[in-house]
Amino acid sequence: MKLRAALFASALSVFAANAAVAMSLKAMPLTQAPSRIGSGNEAVIEPPIAHPNETPCEVKLYRNAQFGASNVNFLYKPPANCPGPYSTIVLSVDVSLNAGIQYDRTGTIWIGGVPLWFGTTAEPNPQLGPSWHFERDVTDYTSLLGGTNPGFVLIANYTNQQDTSIITSSAKLLFYPVPVGATPPVVPDVIIPLAADGGGTVALNTGTDTVAIDQTLPTNIAAADLDLFLQGQSGDEFWYTCVPNSLASELDSCGGGALREGEITVDGAPAGVAPVYPWIFTGGIDPYLWAPIPGVQTLNFKPFRVPLTPFAGVLSNGAIAHQIALSVYGANGYFSVAGALKLYLDHGGNQVTGSVTQNTLTAQPSPVVTNTIATNGGVISGKLDTKSPHDFVISGTVVTSAGSGQYTVTQKTRFNNDQRFYISNSVYAQSIKQRTDTTVKTSSVTPGGTVTQTSDFSYPLIVDYKQSPTQGGDIAVVTNIAQDFLEDVRVSNAGVKTKSTLQDSIDTTDTLLYTGGGGFLGNEDMASAATYATTASGQPCFKRTLAAANNVLTLKHTGCR
Repeated sequence: MKLRAALFASALSVFAANAAVAMSLKAMPLTQAPSRIGSGNEAVIEPPIAHPNETPCEVKLYRNAQFGASNVNFLYKPPANCPGPYSTIVLSVDVSLNAGIQYDRTGTIWIGGVPLWFGTTAEPNPQLGPSWHFERDVTDYTSLLGGTNPGFVLIANYTNQQDTSIITSSAKLLFYPVPVGATPPVVPDVIIPLAADGGGTVALNTGTDTVAIDQTLPTNIAAADLDLFLQGQSGDEFWYTCVPNSLASELDSCGGGALREGEITVDGAPAGVAPVYPWIFTGGIDPYLWAPIPGVQTLNFKPFRVPLTPFAGVLSNGAIAHQIALSVYGANGYFSVAGALKLYLDHGGNQVTGSVTQNTLTAQPSPVVTNTIATNGGVISGKLDTKSPHDFVISGTVVTSAGSGQYTVTQKTRFNNDQRFYISNSVYAQSIKQRTDTTVKTSSVTPGGTVTQTSDFSYPLIVDYKQSPTQGGDIAVVTNIAQDFLEDVRVSNAGVKTKSTLQDSIDTTDTLLYTGGGGFLGNEDMASAATYATTASGQPCFKRTLAAANNVLTLKHTGCR
């Protein structure tokens, strides 16, 4: 059953691997109207960022840039005659491809070496060049955007006689002034990239590879956060399908086991854990699954925030250099990573002191693998389950000009990956039920009062894949995927409680048909449904529902009910 290896394990796009595949879409509409019923164009479910009523100042980063293997460079300058403060800064991006053949590609936008966007692109076909728009709230990067900095965008694209489609993109920043009488938002004072020198993602090929910030830091750090992007690539693109190395050949699967997890250290001491979201690109497993509705966050990744405030006193001690490092447990060629350290300074003093008073975090997780895989009569079948709890408490004293505070991070993570296999001479079936549940609770007790925030994250993923012969002797590859991103945030500040929730989900199915020799015949029974819903205290709710069948949009409904 080597067809499975070509389609799944090596992440080959159906569209790009065989032009005949894409030609089977000749009935798809040519329209590029965004999210219009009956259109095959990219249907983005996320709403635009909420824009204030004020007129923004605009800075164009690049316009109608076309991409190959190299960066498109630009020089960022703050908006003229618009010095701030700003209530909101929005990154606005448009991307399009001409009709043709092309893989999904990873894209990033950098200013001053800091990533402002990390995501991937949609795949075109010979009859449709997709286009889409997305936005990011980048208000946290106000200090970075206050000065002139070199910038670049990279959407590494390669064209040849087969892969012909060209990627074009434009991007700008919108700066909204703070209304008269209103209070500016609290934003980080210093932004430090966790990236390659000058900007760019770093490839972590093994669990021992690291990327680090290693430099002298301000001596008055009052609070710190680390935002991280952890993207599986190449052999790790489908990391949630992987198995222990000893079983990889037998199960025709990727190795390294099923667990991937970001591990953060401060000066060598364990300092945080970042769960990895199972992003699936538009060419992933079966491209028709994601046409026209992409997977969760596929085009616009959301970083995971690691709170580091318990280390603020240590990081402010004036040492020649401090090291904040990241590795990915289980990385197996490879993870593409980037991030930014966000520092909030004590504006009333030049020296913050303090120490870490409790740290129960172990350096590495301890996954438990249960294996019942067996061979009987030439049939390989059984279960392969991986479970990994990773709980810890880190607490520290931070003494600022306002007095002494106690900051505590309590995190509980439960990772479960349950796989079922049935492999014979004619059938390859793999069922995966994975769920990562993480609760991060931060609390600060200071002379100004007590503030707690509890953030619950859940990443459910179900993948059912079956390759089997049809009655006519052809091969049918049936895939069903359900993917969710769930977030629930509760804050208590001096007795005032607020809450926000986010649901981003998709359920999709498709069947690929091949000849017995592996020649592509087409697809059938494609259908998908997606929901994006948010609530927040004191804010209007939002809900959007999309559905598609036969690779065109069939439903779009926006409203809380």
